[in-house]
Amino acid sequence: MSKKSYYTCPIKAFYMMREFEVEFDDIKGIDNFVAYMKNPVDGVRINVATKSQKIFKFKKSDLVKYGFGSIAFYYQILQKLYVNEIIYRDNKQFFMPEVEND
Repeated sequence: MSKKSYYTCPIKAFYMMREFEVEFDDIKGIDNFVAYMKNPVDGVRINVATKSQKIFKFKKSDLVKYGFGSIAFYYQILQKLYVNEIIYRDNKQFFMPEVEND
């Protein structure tokens, strides 16, 4: 089963493209993204390109959200625990994409 990552919020996707250089399958570059955002389509998924998947792997400096709460811990504490999502990287807000299994 391959995992497909995508955003349903164009604002989060644009932010991730601008701040973390995430690339998308259907939208190439910031200019094309701005054109897309002028005429967004409800329910459309913005698919993350395969080569950008590595951005979503955890790094030691990440601030993460654990479990079902909003308690944030550093990566070193969570090495043996389940981690839900990255919330800050390099002192910037980080938005994890949604993931669908085929």
